[in-house]
Amino acid sequence: MPNYDEKAYRMTRSKDGPTLAEQKSQLARLKQDLEQFTSRQAGGAILGSLKERIRDLEGSIARIENARALDREARRTGEDGGPGNPVRATSSRFPPRGTPGRG
Repeated sequence: MPNYDEKAYRMTRSKDGPTLAEQKSQLARLKQDLEQFTSRQAGGAILGSLKERIRDLEGSIARIENARALDREARRTGEDGGPGNPVRATSSRFPPRGTPGRG
């Protein structure tokens, strides 16, 4: 691929597909395109395909955000030790501080 094409058609580096930020920016661009096509009164086939792509992206973004929220929630409950277990003191992991005023 020539250097110009690499600049014009940016490829994602992740193997899992586009990141959440890339998907959100693509969604914003597609919505802008949809507004332009509707103002120009473009054909129904173009508008239909754009609307379908927008719905797909919105669904994908929603799934990713829900998965992240569930992951965050699972990590939070795992760190706290659950609702019945209090958080342990960290005194055994860190040395005691010196008494104030000495130095």
